[in-house]
Amino acid sequence: MIPTPFSIAALTEQLGRHRGRPIQLIPLPSTPQVLCGLSISAGPTDYVLYTRSTSPLHQCHIVLHELGHLAFDHQEGGLEASDLARLLAPNLDPSVVDRVFGRIAHATRAENEAETFADLVLAPRVFTSEVDALPQAPEPPGEIAAVLRNIERVWGTPGDA
Repeated sequence: MIPTPFSIAALTEQLGRHRGRPIQLIPLPSTPQVLCGLSISAGPTDYVLYTRSTSPLHQCHIVLHELGHLAFDHQEGGLEASDLARLLAPNLDPSVVDRVFGRIAHATRAENEAETFADLVLAPRVFTSEVDALPQAPEPPGEIAAVLRNIERVWGTPGDA
C-alpha cells in the first residue's frame, strides 16, 4: 500500500482509489489552539485538514495520522459528528456531512492506530528526501470553506486571546 518512491500525494491518491473516494488535502487557514488535523467525509470526497503553522515534518505526520483514520475506516472521533457539524457548519445540511473526526488526545484505540500508522510510515523516511512537501491544495468547495471559517470563529486565529 505504501507507494515507492514515497510521496504524500501518491499515498493520498492511492488510498482514495482504494476507498473509492478522492481525498483532498487542505491546510487550515489559521492555527486553532486545540486543532492540528481533522478528517471530514462529505458527499463523494474525503477532506484532510492540517495546520499550516508547524514544521513540514509535523504537517506530514498530521496528514499521515488523518490518512490512517481513513485507511482503517475509523468511524468515531473526539466529538460526536453531529455536534461538531452543528458547531462548525450550522448552515450546512447535516446529511451532507457523513463523518467528522476531531482529534485532540490519543485516548481511543482508533487514535492509537492512526498515530501508529503515521509513525510507521514516516519513521523510515524522516532522514531521507522521501519526506516531501505536501502538494499544493486547491481551493476547498463552499461547504468545506464554511467549516474552515467556523473553525476560525470558534477557536480563533493565532494571537487571539
